[in-house]
Amino acid sequence: MREIVFPLISLGSPAEEMPDAADVAEWISKIKGNTADIITYNLQSSLSAQKPHAAETCAGGIFYTPRIKDVLGFEDKVTQDFLLDAEPIRDDLRAVKIKHSGFALPAFSNLNLTDAYYKDSEEFFAAGADAYKFISRELRDNGACRVVLHADFPDDLELEVLRGRKYLWSVPDSELERVLEMSRDIVVDFKSASRLDELLDCYQIRYVYIRDADSEALKTALNFFDKEYIFTAGYGDGSEYWKNLSELKIKAEE
Repeated sequence: MREIVFPLISLGSPAEEMPDAADVAEWISKIKGNTADIITYNLQSSLSAQKPHAAETCAGGIFYTPRIKDVLGFEDKVTQDFLLDAEPIRDDLRAVKIKHSGFALPAFSNLNLTDAYYKDSEEFFAAGADAYKFISRELRDNGACRVVLHADFPDDLELEVLRGRKYLWSVPDSELERVLEMSRDIVVDFKSASRLDELLDCYQIRYVYIRDADSEALKTALNFFDKEYIFTAGYGDGSEYWKNLSELKIKAEE
């Protein structure tokens, strides 16, 4: 028997609900000269928790939603073309270095923006997808190795435009087939690993990322993939969360 350890890929983190005031004050003292706020702090703190444990770290998460809306120029109702002002992101990236890390964002469909300008769903989502390509280029220019997009019900158009090796979609089990129409890489919750067999009957899958993996889910995946195509993945906070995922290993026959 041999032990197999799988590389841990971060999908981002939620924001700290109650960050320690002393930690925030200490962090502020170290970034003098930079424009920053609690979103910037959460970028740094979540990234720092991952670094000792993840093979590929990932800044950002759903908490980055207000910053994306700043870039687009709208809080809730779209009344003109998207602004596409990258300065709010650049401020963050001057304070938080993301070289060789991923960057997690809520998908455009998850921003819950009301369209009062385009008044056409296809045109609206096309503009949103183009805006995300702009944001993604900004992130890559500053060192991001990929963009992780979190979506509850992704739109077909954003799936079509935002695809390829530089993007990874994290969606509920019910949306996996729609992602596989456009991509060969999927994020599967550990509870859904048993679906890999049926998915492989219909789609080509290159890499599988098992979110919050356990030993049973990894053993299931090994029935269908060589180990170099399987990764553990996480979306969580705190060093202990990442440590536990990184140390997960299974025993397999030689």
